[in-house]
Amino acid sequence: MKKLGNVNAGVQESTQDKLDVRANNSTVAQADSNGVKTDFAFRHPNTITGNVTIASTENCVMAGPIQIDGTLVVNGTLVIV
Repeated sequence: MKKLGNVNAGVQESTQDKLDVRANNSTVAQADSNGVKTDFAFRHPNTITGNVTIASTENCVMAGPIQIDGTLVVNGTLVIV
């Protein structure tokens, strides 16, 4: 098992090809090749800074209002709710 940070808070490889994000002794998110899964909600800032490309093989969901300070290229699917 690979770990970054301590067992109580940090990122660790829980099984092959999966990463757990832990806080306060709990797994709060899990990432694998399909994306990021949480048990509650996904948060992002109101302002995204920099250049972002959503590839033709990707889907993206954002919650608005959202401000992009940079360039946003959408070749795939972007939904803002």
